[in-house]
Amino acid sequence: MKHPQLFLRMVGAGLFLSLMFGCATPATPTFLPPTVAPTIPIPTATAQPTVKPSPTLVQMPKGPGVEWRLVIISESTGWGLGTAFAKQIEKDVGVKVVVDSFAIGNLSAGEVLQVLQTGKGFSPHLEELPAALKRADVVVMFASPMLSLDAATTNNIESCFSGLAPTRCDPKNFEGYTAHLKGIWAKVIELRAGQPTILRAIDVASPFVKNWKRSQTFDACTVCWQGISDSVRQAAEAYHIPFVSRYDAFNGPKHDQDPAENGYIGGDGIHPSNKADQITSEMLARLGYEPTLPQK
Repeated sequence: MKHPQLFLRMVGAGLFLSLMFGCATPATPTFLPPTVAPTIPIPTATAQPTVKPSPTLVQMPKGPGVEWRLVIISESTGWGLGTAFAKQIEKDVGVKVVVDSFAIGNLSAGEVLQVLQTGKGFSPHLEELPAALKRADVVVMFASPMLSLDAATTNNIESCFSGLAPTRCDPKNFEGYTAHLKGIWAKVIELRAGQPTILRAIDVASPFVKNWKRSQTFDACTVCWQGISDSVRQAAEAYHIPFVSRYDAFNGPKHDQDPAENGYIGGDGIHPSNKADQITSEMLARLGYEPTLPQK
């Protein structure tokens, strides 16, 4: 089915993009994007973040009978992560974990920011996100950049999905994406209202490395993919939020490894496997379970 959003307008690239960001049928229902791509202003208020970690030693509640709520904000590469990380937390901490999953096919940073700013989203489920964040104990986020980019950068990334030759992505063109991610984290912190919360940022691995090498587009597409990862990292660092790179873990330090060869890609050839979700959970666990606290 053809969606009218920016990242599905190129017919040749649409199949690859929809598989990556979530039009394939998952085990649980997905929610379709809006009929018209929303216009999301870049939040100027987050250009210079002022939130810093608090020196106050506050611990997360632990022990038998304690319940943590884990909120996953992601496009389709996060479908299995909530279950995997919940089990990891329960094993490590000994609390019960309830998952509020907003791992929704095609979910973009622009759409997440819109629902946090206005309360309005493209589905009733997404509109539950602000309330879920108010009661969250752990928040893990990655959202697609495709509504946060200019047309040239969007076209370049679409080309990388389809194996066509892109021009090199200009890192400056990811500034809108970085600003949207900063805006999301600012709203998450605002909704938590000083309550101890574990905040974690993740990026996305590329399942297309083998195709890029075959089509001789590896160098150009790697620059584009690195731009996505860098934005996620920069937005997280602005709020002192720990970051886990699935791109580094599953594509290797030079980002030249095919994750499928190591069992990190599932049967559809696009999405993370159960093994990849488990390893991501273990990497998140190694960051510890100390809360990320705002200082007012």
